[in-house]
Amino acid sequence: MTFEGFTQEVLEFYPRLRQNGNTAEAYNSTKHVFHDSVKPQMIELLDYISTGLSSKVEALHFDSDTDIGQPFIHGRAVNYAWGAITRKGKTKHTDLQFYVALRYDYLRFGIYTKNENKSQKVFGEIYRKILNNTPQFLNLLDELEEDGIFITTKIANEESGKPKPLALRRAFPADSILEDGTFNVMTAIPIEQLPNIHVGEAVLDALMKIMPTYLFVLSP
Repeated sequence: MTFEGFTQEVLEFYPRLRQNGNTAEAYNSTKHVFHDSVKPQMIELLDYISTGLSSKVEALHFDSDTDIGQPFIHGRAVNYAWGAITRKGKTKHTDLQFYVALRYDYLRFGIYTKNENKSQKVFGEIYRKILNNTPQFLNLLDELEEDGIFITTKIANEESGKPKPLALRRAFPADSILEDGTFNVMTAIPIEQLPNIHVGEAVLDALMKIMPTYLFVLSP
């Protein structure tokens, strides 16, 4: 599937929703924009990315029926659109996912999982791999930082999408990640820059740079 970029209508959706308090009323008044434009364009982008990633890891797959986020949860509009790409047979709850999230100020993308319930197994695998191969992991992170890609800490939904680097203790990076409770290696593009670039290529290029780290933490 091709991806021609986000339309201005899509780029304005989440800033406007935020300005109106992310209320049910604000979402319902413009939900046609989500269903007619935001969701289809996110699916196009994720399909485009998935095709590129699967050239490196054949098992990676995007399912538009299950791997795209819901716009309205627990009585409140979600203030970003997102989707995940995981290995076949796994889900966004059980795998280290490649993800894309369109927020009100940034398009964020990278790899992510967290230490809870269904994802505990893959999080534990990542923790042990880093613990047993700390120098190699730090070298990978240092290379990514040169390209503006960071391991980040948790951010609240209402916070900016700007990367928030994790205060990593270089002697004990695995423990720093365990204490944070997430494994998130990502970068972001301000939404005002998106009309001026080929978004699909920019996202795929960054995710390909993250791919060696992805393969490293999941290797036996």
